[in-house]
Amino acid sequence: MKTCATVFTIGWGAALAFGWIALAAPPEEPTQLQTLNIALAALGAGAGLWAWVRIRRGC
Repeated sequence: MKTCATVFTIGWGAALAFGWIALAAPPEEPTQLQTLNIALAALGAGAGLWAWVRIRRGC
């Protein structure tokens, strides 16, 4: 249960942090860096969602 809770917290934290970085980036930021930020935000959201589902099932 602790592992799932930790993954949940870190996953959603990463999703929020990298999502914010991607949205607040200046227009002259390189496209590759923007894509990396979006991909990391998506991976964090996926990990957070997966952990939430595991917690709901009793981990």
